[in-house]
Amino acid sequence: MKGLANRFVLGLAAVAFLAPLKFGAPAMVQWAVVPPTDALEWLYFTWPNELAIILVFAGFIWLVLDRDRMLARVDLLFVLPLFFLLTQILAAPWTICPQVTIDTVMLFAAGVLLFYVGAWYARDGAATGRIFGGLALATLFACILAMQQHFGGLEETRAYASTHVDTATAPRDFLARMTSNRVFGPFVYPNALAGFLVVVFAPVLAWIWTRARGWDVRVKWIALVFAAGEMLFCLLLTGSRGGFVAFGFMTLAVLWCLVPKGRRGAAKAIAVLVLVLGVVVALARHGGLLHFGTESLEARTDYWRGAIRIIKAHPWIGTGPGTFGSIYPMYKTALTEEAAAVHNNFLQMWSDSGMLAFVAFAVLWGVAMRDSFRLARERVGDVAAAAICGALVGWTVHGLVDFELYAPGVALPVFVLLGTLQGLKELPKTNFVAPRHRANWVVGAMCVAVVGAVLWIESRALAATFMGEQAHRMEGINPVAALDENRRAARLAPWNSRLQSGLGEMALRAGRIEEAFTAYRHAIECDPYRASGWWQLARAKIAAHGVDTEALQLLRRAVELNPTNSHYIQALAAAKESVRQSTGALLEFIPAKEARSSKR
Repeated sequence: MKGLANRFVLGLAAVAFLAPLKFGAPAMVQWAVVPPTDALEWLYFTWPNELAIILVFAGFIWLVLDRDRMLARVDLLFVLPLFFLLTQILAAPWTICPQVTIDTVMLFAAGVLLFYVGAWYARDGAATGRIFGGLALATLFACILAMQQHFGGLEETRAYASTHVDTATAPRDFLARMTSNRVFGPFVYPNALAGFLVVVFAPVLAWIWTRARGWDVRVKWIALVFAAGEMLFCLLLTGSRGGFVAFGFMTLAVLWCLVPKGRRGAAKAIAVLVLVLGVVVALARHGGLLHFGTESLEARTDYWRGAIRIIKAHPWIGTGPGTFGSIYPMYKTALTEEAAAVHNNFLQMWSDSGMLAFVAFAVLWGVAMRDSFRLARERVGDVAAAAICGALVGWTVHGLVDFELYAPGVALPVFVLLGTLQGLKELPKTNFVAPRHRANWVVGAMCVAVVGAVLWIESRALAATFMGEQAHRMEGINPVAALDENRRAARLAPWNSRLQSGLGEMALRAGRIEEAFTAYRHAIECDPYRASGWWQLARAKIAAHGVDTEALQLLRRAVELNPTNSHYIQALAAAKESVRQSTGALLEFIPAKEARSSKR
């Protein structure tokens, strides 16, 4: 490979390195990630997902202009990612929350683009080695951060949170993380780190194995044991039961690919491995690293039941990609947290994007696992092929209990590996694409248009988030300027319900009642199934005019959308009680209205 092809492979390696370390926030909550403001923040903090989308499209969309691009193998796996993306685009117009759907579809589009880059350019061991090297380097830093959290970093975070975070308004999952000893590394959730480690475990060891061919045997095995022990220790520190199960399936898949057919030792090796894993888990639990409680399983069960209810109500086109968190509180029955994801990629795909998207997604990963096993068996002894097979099997299994599909830090590297699988397949022929100068001008113009559209959408969202945070910081110093800054942020991202709600709160504190009402109503229009929007408008109405008919209706709607939220139930009960105890209010609400209607 040379020229543009070599740069594309280096770009894939860069994505494999950067994505886990800097883009760990799920797409559904990326509004909460503020752009860094100085060099230290750029180095240590999470980056907004919009930057990942911009970098992927600006860097890789030009692959169609490469005249030396080899023909990829066109089979079922080659077309399925594009079909999957089309199902997301078809479901988008009927979304209940446009901003979240845009963010989610953009993430999926970036992943699909990375797949095709890998399918065309990750064609040999050198390209695969560079991609694995990027993953290995990212894994090293992720494990260092996770161990730092375990050996004191979490205590420092708790001390900071106790000083700067209001526990009355902080999300329950954030509070749970602050009281737990489970590490999460560069991600926002321990299970995401577990899913990442399951995906990269085999590729990292495969990279060390191939790089260490000329090393002393003892040094080589020390490096392998050290890397495997480090990753397994960090996996144990996450406390993710789903991660352990996925790790087991991943390991069995790798062994199945590497052990030659007919060897009697295969069954013995697998049995010994299972026994060793059991001993490790038992020792970890005895040492206090693992706590197998039932709360997490009960919560997931309620998420899954809620997703099934949503599927029954919206079976064909879903509620919109990424929107489970908006509508789930309406269907949940247990006192679990108001989750943003189903914790099952397949169920969420159906509830969010409809039946066709679910079928496309399920077939995509089923075919991916089938093809990865075939490739590993065709290339007997190829550790890279076996590693890709193990990574995709582990990813698919872990997707049954978690939602890394929506976290760029895990999803983007997985799509790179999926493209690498496609690229490593044997071709019936290796002709080059014939140059078409006129066609290249047309395609180039289309690429420029796509990049321009992505820059327009993502840069506006990025600027809006930054301006919203700036407005929040300056409110105590200059409330008028802060409100004006918040208005500009809301205009830049008119579908972002969080920014609209923030504008309403700031306008209410500034005494601009009507502007606050308008902003709250706009937030409800952007995310009508989220109960908090209705409750915020009701609270503003009560603060400005007291309890009236409209405020009661708003509170009732909040309770309908989130019937298990005790805060909303208590607010509605208090509002009803205030009306009942007010004689004037009773005369105004019932007899006075009846008297006016009788006169008419």
